[in-house]
Amino acid sequence: MTEGAANAETVRGMYTPIVSDYEEIWAPLLREFGLRLLERARLDGAERVLDLGCGVGKLLPDIAERAPDAVVTGCDLVEAMLRVAPARYPRVVMDATRWAFAPDAFDAVVSTFMLFHLPTPEAALSAARSAMRQGGEIAIAVWGTGESFPAMTAWDEIFDRLEVPPDPAASGPTDGRELTNSTEKMANLLDAAGFASIETESVEWLLRWDLDRFLEWRRGMGPSRRRLASLGPERREAVFRTAADEIAGLDPDDFVHRDEVVMAWAGAS
Repeated sequence: MTEGAANAETVRGMYTPIVSDYEEIWAPLLREFGLRLLERARLDGAERVLDLGCGVGKLLPDIAERAPDAVVTGCDLVEAMLRVAPARYPRVVMDATRWAFAPDAFDAVVSTFMLFHLPTPEAALSAARSAMRQGGEIAIAVWGTGESFPAMTAWDEIFDRLEVPPDPAASGPTDGRELTNSTEKMANLLDAAGFASIETESVEWLLRWDLDRFLEWRRGMGPSRRRLASLGPERREAVFRTAADEIAGLDPDDFVHRDEVVMAWAGAS
């Protein structure tokens, strides 16, 4: 665990340039599922809670509301994310495979949409277990099966046709999504890490993008943004406008974004 995640630099490179867009567009959408996760997390009486992979910290106040007597700490690999998180909470830059906390440091750990970034999620869960007191609780949300939908597929196909270079992150070290993307896989990982009383749930992600918001998302975040960034300014704008004009003719139902969110709760026995 001393070497850190093999894809740490890739993940930093993915998120550091997009902090403002992430905070405005993506974090509020993820927070809704974080709130659902917290509904079943037993945080009453907790004195120390960790948000593992807290990003821009949207969920920190919600955790604090449910654990009013706790010190709530946020940690993330990406320093630029933590810099915009609420300053009233302690914040720690940390690679989740290089644990920085002492044994029994926390009563509870919450982690939303982070674990799949790790090539070895089982190592992070084992480290989290060692940092939790006996009887504590962990609550996790990760992506499930996939996020393809017609408008996104059409967008990517236009980029391919226009010979936009592929996403540079795709050629880096693999992440752990294939290890975490089902309720069964999450239950097995938690069991192997020493957790007990494991509960899981598959929840539907359903979002209707309008055209303007979809374009903001494609310009500002994810593989589309990284592909565009590989182009010069004039070429970048020409490609974006071509893709925007072509998908403008799609049916509204083509912008319905369906995915799966896998949630899990477990106790530190």
